[in-house]
Amino acid sequence: MIRLVVVVEGQTEEAFVNEVLGPHLAARQVFTSPMIVATRRDPRTGAKSKGGGRRWAKWRNDIDKVLRTEASPQLRVTTLFDLYALPSDFPGADEHGELPDTVRRASLLEAAMADVFGDWRLVPYLQRHEFEALVLAGLDQLHGLLDPVSSAGVAALRDEVAGIPPEDVNDNEHTAPSKRLIKHLGSTYDKVTLGPLVTIAAGLPVIRAACPRFDAWVTKLESLATAPAP
Repeated sequence: MIRLVVVVEGQTEEAFVNEVLGPHLAARQVFTSPMIVATRRDPRTGAKSKGGGRRWAKWRNDIDKVLRTEASPQLRVTTLFDLYALPSDFPGADEHGELPDTVRRASLLEAAMADVFGDWRLVPYLQRHEFEALVLAGLDQLHGLLDPVSSAGVAALRDEVAGIPPEDVNDNEHTAPSKRLIKHLGSTYDKVTLGPLVTIAAGLPVIRAACPRFDAWVTKLESLATAPAP
């Protein structure tokens, strides 16, 4: 049996772990518990603040505390952080933070995060480009959760991202997944409420099929209970 602490940025990701990822992994003897890092968010929209709460130094302390508190080989720690708008002091940001190839950027930043701790029990993960990519994978379900007036915005959003895999929707400050959702749905899109509901309604198979990098992470987590310790 593996106890997996999933370090997340906010309530939306916390709910996703509790309602979607956790039950799936529990069937594979990997039991999850989410932990929100020191991040300031708007309590209504879930938007990340640019204030002092979004500092890697604070996140590092939270992760380090978990790893130091329990030496058990049954413990694992993973992260669910957005690649978009990472803290400026994130490890490797100076060297890799502006790489245009965001697949490579995410992988290099994950490796830099792992190097900070040097603990084989850490499974670093950055969502490309942000959690809302998983919501874009469930636009059919989002449409079904909204009233007819608001659902017209989903149709416009669907047209805008047609042919673009959800994880390829970019990290520009105006066109990142969350920005597109707000553009077309405005205040109707409450991230804390609708984000988890969409992923629950869509289910992991749909999301994994649309988001291959996310799928690879889940596959790694599925294997934790059977993978030998190094």
